[in-house]
Amino acid sequence: MMVVMKSPHGADLCHCLAARRHARLLTRLYDRHLSAASLTASQFSTLALINEHPGILIAELAEVMVMERTTLVRALKPLQNEGYVASHVEGPRSAIRLSLSAQGRAKLAEAEPYWKAAQREREDQIGGVAAVLIRNSLLQQAGGE
Repeated sequence: MMVVMKSPHGADLCHCLAARRHARLLTRLYDRHLSAASLTASQFSTLALINEHPGILIAELAEVMVMERTTLVRALKPLQNEGYVASHVEGPRSAIRLSLSAQGRAKLAEAEPYWKAAQREREDQIGGVAAVLIRNSLLQQAGGE
């Protein structure tokens, strides 16, 4: 039996729409797993990046996450309110440096098994090699590699 592939047409030709659909699907998958630790995928990523770069400036974190600084500041508020992220003002320009508190490191450790489960589910969906190739391609395009 021959399988005929449909050619994309109309909105399906849009790279941006395809990427946004894919991002929403992945976000739902990770959010579903991470909800057991009361975190969203975005919150987990934020905690993980701050943990990897203790003392990172808000502007630097926004650049790494490819987010507007003001959007990041709003996203940080719940993590700060929970006591997971500490901020320290320094320098003449009042630069804000971020670090994880002990509670933040504990929350990240609590969430890691759920994140790993999401990783496994994604790799099971499309194959481990394909998942790595896609991730590496996306990181390279975003300037992360």
